Amino acid sequence: MPLAIRSAIAAIGVVLYCVSDVRAHPAACADDAARDWMVETTASGTSSAPIRPADCATVEQTPPDFSWPDHGQGARYEFSLTFPQGTTRRRITERNWIAWDEALPAGSYQWSVRVLTRTDEEGDNGRGSARQSVQSRVRRFEVSATATPFLVPEWTELFARARAAARPRSIPSDRNTFFTALRTERRDGLARLLADVKSALPKPVSPPPTSPAKGHYHAEVHAECARTLNAAFAWIAAGQEEQLVDALRRARNLASWDPRGSTAYANGDEAAREIAWTLTLVYDWLSPRLDTARRSELLAALRIRVGDIYDDIIGRRARVAVNPFDSHGNHTLTYLAAISVLLAGDLAEAQSWLRDALPLAIHWTSPWGGEDGGFANGTAYAQWDTGDKLVAWYVLRRAVGVDMARKAWVRNYARFLAYFVPPGAPAGAFGDGAEQALTEARARFGKGYASFAPSPLAGWYAAQLEGEDPARLELLLAPSPEPRRSAHVDVPANTPDAALFASIGWVAIHSRLADPARVSVYFKSSPYGSFNHSHADQNSFVIDAGGQRLAIDSGYYDGYDTPHWRHWYKQTRAHNAITFDGGNGQVVFEEGGQLGRGAITRFEHRTGYDIVTGDATPAYGGALTRAERTLVYLRPNLVLVYDVLASPQAHRWEWNVHAAHRMESMGERRVRIRNGEAALCVEMLEGQATEFTQTERFTAAPQGDNLPAQWHGAFVSRNPEATAEFVALLRVGCTNTPVSARRADCGWTVQADGWQVQLCSGRVAVAPKP
Repeated sequence: MPLAIRSAIAAIGVVLYCVSDVRAHPAACADDAARDWMVETTASGTSSAPIRPADCATVEQTPPDFSWPDHGQGARYEFSLTFPQGTTRRRITERNWIAWDEALPAGSYQWSVRVLTRTDEEGDNGRGSARQSVQSRVRRFEVSATATPFLVPEWTELFARARAAARPRSIPSDRNTFFTALRTERRDGLARLLADVKSALPKPVSPPPTSPAKGHYHAEVHAECARTLNAAFAWIAAGQEEQLVDALRRARNLASWDPRGSTAYANGDEAAREIAWTLTLVYDWLSPRLDTARRSELLAALRIRVGDIYDDIIGRRARVAVNPFDSHGNHTLTYLAAISVLLAGDLAEAQSWLRDALPLAIHWTSPWGGEDGGFANGTAYAQWDTGDKLVAWYVLRRAVGVDMARKAWVRNYARFLAYFVPPGAPAGAFGDGAEQALTEARARFGKGYASFAPSPLAGWYAAQLEGEDPARLELLLAPSPEPRRSAHVDVPANTPDAALFASIGWVAIHSRLADPARVSVYFKSSPYGSFNHSHADQNSFVIDAGGQRLAIDSGYYDGYDTPHWRHWYKQTRAHNAITFDGGNGQVVFEEGGQLGRGAITRFEHRTGYDIVTGDATPAYGGALTRAERTLVYLRPNLVLVYDVLASPQAHRWEWNVHAAHRMESMGERRVRIRNGEAALCVEMLEGQATEFTQTERFTAAPQGDNLPAQWHGAFVSRNPEATAEFVALLRVGCTNTPVSARRADCGWTVQADGWQVQLCSGRVAVAPKP
């Protein structure tokens, strides 16, 4: 990865450290952002690994995940951990992370890292050497009284467990219970899979793909891998000889594809990874019926294919340990770990694969959020990435006894799903693919996840979903019992209707989370900025109601780095955010550029209202000196949006709003958005003198079928000014709500529907109307 990209990723680590203070740190830590070698190294771009746990954080996993920026090739570290009673224990490691080997009791702890380097000095005939060290400052954290223990054995113990596990290792050891569940609660899915396998029996195997188009190439590989896996699993479940024969011929075909040819890892990492994963699972499932020749045939292909993955992900130096925000690399790391477990003892190389990949994969479960369960890389990728890891997580639990469901991020991921893609939501919220409903994937992955990491909230979530393909392995291999569709499962008591995910800078607000016809307001101001699948949309919002999209994130995910993706989809003008002078907005991350980050500076949830404030000033790359937005949600249907903006230069400011259909003008400062039976009226109450414009044109059109036109509106200031304020009221349902706004000593006072809201930068107050 180029240094410029590493530099940008590095900034994520710094901001993650800062934003964690917003959520969990006591007031005494507010000024505790002193720089040391960790912060300096991260900012310099030589590393991107975040500092975990953040100073003064309260952790829900014991021991927590300890990580710090990499100090460069050959660095060695002395990690120090001070216990509540004052005892200090130290470990020497060559890795920029450590899996502490004991659960930490509740209490207050301190930790630090000293970098150890050895430099040869001339003199005394070159015999002398001096040991130098670079000491970090001491950081503190609190282990919660309710923290869940999560201990990872040494890799030697994990390897021994893997070798000793009976095949198939990916199937639960309680075979009778597993097969009973397949034939009872999962009988519909199993029947569909068996029917698919039977219909494919006469079909020839596929040759290696030759299409130069990456999408077609991967689709061809995926289709043949799916047919191979289905045939092998059918034999596991039903034991018919024709299924075994079909699975073997398809697996042998995949193994015959040249691993250095068109399906080489260097030509397409995702497709090559899927081939290696397919061959590994087939090897595990069919192992009882593989003779020496067939076993050698499959292992020979895996030796090369998995070896190429290992060389890229680990190599001489674990690339993903240094750069965990490499999304493909981090995702592949989990597969490499599971593959090494399934091949342990059968391939000599699997020992080093497991040694280097498995502990690291367990540690870097997800770099896209902290213990709160957030996923900064977008709601679509949250489902795709985590859903695709489910079978690998099943393998780790069953074959080596590592239960990823006990990790804090995995346990709390249910909160992210419930708040940002709740049952009945018409689409996601932010990031690439957010406009897609993903009905099947949401139900399949949601139910598979809820089976793997059960909790009252996950159970409620999964029980509301429908539309999944029950024949997919994420469900057929999932732990029992499987969540069942039910309209009578309640949201757990005391579940709030709004939530802040501070580690990613996202807020979800609902009129009532349990109501599928809810009003939902999503707000984002993220430390991840516009990196990877994130967009330049800090301080933006999305509003859904009654199962319809109203104020939408516009554009279509027609591929990564396409003209539409680059020139519209990622740009600030495509979102409900502030631009100026004809669509100029926030930094869109490019090699050599900035992240364009934002920050949530306030979040307050009350029964009748919610307040969230975001600071997107850094996201504009120096063009603005102030970009602050406060959103006040007054239940059940009113949203006040207050913007305060400043720049060294005068601009014509643009307050953007997007919709699926043409917006209806209701006066100079008011428009109505309709989508089906749902409606949203947007009124500019006070602030700049504006005019409203709208268009259905994109700056670069998306490519693909069934991409309906969208409408892009903006309240544009009539005259250029160096500062600006906007006070907007959004009425969900377009209710005829009496409203007034007047200038106050500080900011504005707005009265609406029995509420009085004082909008003042840094001091927002909500009270009943006098």
